Amino acid sequence: MGAAIALDRVTSLSVDRGVAVLVQGTMTTSIDGTEIDAVMQRRPPGNAAPQPGGLFDLEAGGFRIIEQHPELHEYVLVASGNAAPGCSAKGAGAPCLVPRIADLAHERLRARDAFAATLSGRIEVAAVLAAPAAPWPAARLGRIAAACALSLLAAAVLGLVVRWVRLRGRTPMGRIRASARTALAALRGDVTLDPVRGHIDLLLRRAFELESARQACDRRLGRIDFADLERRREASSRSPSPEAREALAWIDAEAAEAHRLRRDRESAKVGLERIASALAVVPLRAREHRDVRARLSGRDPVDALAEELGARDDAMVDVDANLRR
Repeated sequence: MGAAIALDRVTSLSVDRGVAVLVQGTMTTSIDGTEIDAVMQRRPPGNAAPQPGGLFDLEAGGFRIIEQHPELHEYVLVASGNAAPGCSAKGAGAPCLVPRIADLAHERLRARDAFAATLSGRIEVAAVLAAPAAPWPAARLGRIAAACALSLLAAAVLGLVVRWVRLRGRTPMGRIRASARTALAALRGDVTLDPVRGHIDLLLRRAFELESARQACDRRLGRIDFADLERRREASSRSPSPEAREALAWIDAEAAEAHRLRRDRESAKVGLERIASALAVVPLRAREHRDVRARLSGRDPVDALAEELGARDDAMVDVDANLRR
């Protein structure tokens, strides 16, 4: 149980500002059966709503309520930091609990001591709670939110970059660049392959030309609506107008150039694939151990070993035959 609070004097509570105090309990007067707690009072019958006017003047004692449960007669108080006239009038340190026993007695036309004698029950300081965490300033919250947003943005950008690098590495030009680096590394240190380096440079130059052509074809093809082209061709071929034949000829010419553009794009793509494969061949062809054979021509060491073991077996047979004679 907590410490009971006296009703005949001021009770000083040495708590810092922001430290919470839990006050609980209730007392009942035999005069009219009114139930009185630290802050509220409830007159009979028991289902009546509680009314302000409890046993203590919190404001005069420098307290304020931060949490309350009147149905349980529990109140969480903290020092308000304001002036506490009820404490200073009695020479007590603030904050303090200032009893209202005189006011409650006056309401019932009783003397203070006579009314106090009619009270039964207990009001106590049940616990001293840790100071509630101070809310973070709005400016700090704003900085934290901005930092989180920047972190998320940076992570998203990094993810996009990584994805772009991976996708780029799967394109023909991406594979050509990677194969060129591998090929040049494989040629390092072999003077017999020095002329190949010049060919690799030429292949890269040709690959950039083909890639530029492919991109140009892609851009132009993106602006061509082949379905619309075919609809215009059909409409001109069915038109009875004398000029329809000339329009049809130009539409056919446009379609022919569009299809030629497709062929050029495919040719550039095939050329890039050809260069990528050629560069991939270089490190494979330049490897040190090439055309390895399981069996050597001429005097094979495995054959020589087999012959030696066979000769030993023949010698052992001859020795056994001589011992039996």
